[in-house]
Amino acid sequence: MKCPNCGEEIPEGHLYCEACGKEINFVPEFDPEIENRINESLSGVADDLKDDSIFYTKRLPGNKANKSELKPFVIPAITAVGLIIAFVVVLMFMFDGQKSPESYEEQAENLYVAGKLDDAIETIDKAIEGTSEDDINEQTELLLKKYEYQMEAGKTEEAVATISVLSDPSVYGEDTALTALDQMIAYYESISDYDTIHELLLNTSLNSAKEKYGKYLPEAPRIYPAEGIYEEPVNVQITHSSDGDIYYTINGAIPDDTGILYKDELVFEEEGSYSVKAVLINKYGLKSDVVSADYVLQNFGPAEPVIMEDSGEYSSATMIVAVCDPGCRIFYTTDGSDPTIKSTEYLSPISMPVGNSTFKFVTVDDEENYSDIVEKNYHLAYTTMVSVDQARESIIKILLKLDILLDMNGSVRGEEGHYDYVYSGDIEIAGSGDYYMFTETHVFNDGHTADTGLLYAVNKHDGKVNRLGYDSSGNYTLITISNR
Repeated sequence: MKCPNCGEEIPEGHLYCEACGKEINFVPEFDPEIENRINESLSGVADDLKDDSIFYTKRLPGNKANKSELKPFVIPAITAVGLIIAFVVVLMFMFDGQKSPESYEEQAENLYVAGKLDDAIETIDKAIEGTSEDDINEQTELLLKKYEYQMEAGKTEEAVATISVLSDPSVYGEDTALTALDQMIAYYESISDYDTIHELLLNTSLNSAKEKYGKYLPEAPRIYPAEGIYEEPVNVQITHSSDGDIYYTINGAIPDDTGILYKDELVFEEEGSYSVKAVLINKYGLKSDVVSADYVLQNFGPAEPVIMEDSGEYSSATMIVAVCDPGCRIFYTTDGSDPTIKSTEYLSPISMPVGNSTFKFVTVDDEENYSDIVEKNYHLAYTTMVSVDQARESIIKILLKLDILLDMNGSVRGEEGHYDYVYSGDIEIAGSGDYYMFTETHVFNDGHTADTGLLYAVNKHDGKVNRLGYDSSGNYTLITISNR
């Protein structure tokens, strides 16, 4: 058949011209076999009508039928038979000419090509309705076509609703579902509807989609240390692995972007209860889950003392200053033990001892609660001002002054030879500083020598001379020089 509009050949069964889109109105021909069956039925009815006996009522034997009695029923009967035949013909035509989903799909594609998008959408819906629910592949193909038609027609929201049906991986498979989500997310990105994207990703079971679009799923921050009861100040840190800003509250309220922006750790120093809640908000305005941690601070002791001099090296005279809260006292030790209320009380600045020293300080309040202990380690070493030769000369001079030696050569009254002072090395004496050590040696006239057993220590900084001895623990100790 040719199109009456453009003259192009129209394939059999097509209702529209593929070339120009002209709708073709024609009465489909019956199947010959159906037509024969109809003709036979009509012929049979005609033969029956010729035999007017069919309209007569049989009488009982002996009674003759009266034709005039039956004439009023002939015309209605013929009419009824005709209507029945017509109804059968229509049914046969309808069932024979019923279109399959495949033909609807083909028609929809032709309408789409012809630019009749609304008609194409309406026709593809008929194809979808006629498809079995078990035929997932056919459903997928038809829904994708409908989505394409709707997008082409500018019905974007309807198109997104159509393709959302395919986003269920349990029905249509992971690949199809991911494709559907890609299309939906692309649309919502174009209109900056990030909340809907976030909701889509939360509700899907596709881990591949969650990974692909992870920027729309901000992870909740983490709070350290663990919540609980503490008997000391707590420094709380809030960390995150997703890009964004952290907002928090400490009064139990739900945080949002009008809350406190987290910049540095939180320090809880006073007794009481603290309920920390935090949320991460990314650049799309999407919020993570809210995390929380509750802290109870109780049974606090006083604050630890503040020591003004830090641990380290010192080269000049230094005073150690300690400060505590009003109403408290400071106690300290220098032997490495932990201080208590029975230790030395700090009353005024302490002169830093020469050499290495260790101080431990503690604050005690009026209820004898202790603070944490503060430890400081110092090393005070004055700049060396005295050489070894100068130190040796200082020993001889002081012994001359004390009339132990007779001259600078080390001569001794009543003894042959002289005394010499041999440098034996550098030593450090705790609390006193750095020293040169000398051993006293008797040099006889024949040249042999003998140690006298006396040791001397000369301060490297100021040249002060002392005898050197040992305490009960075997450590060096200084002894003031006097006449023998």
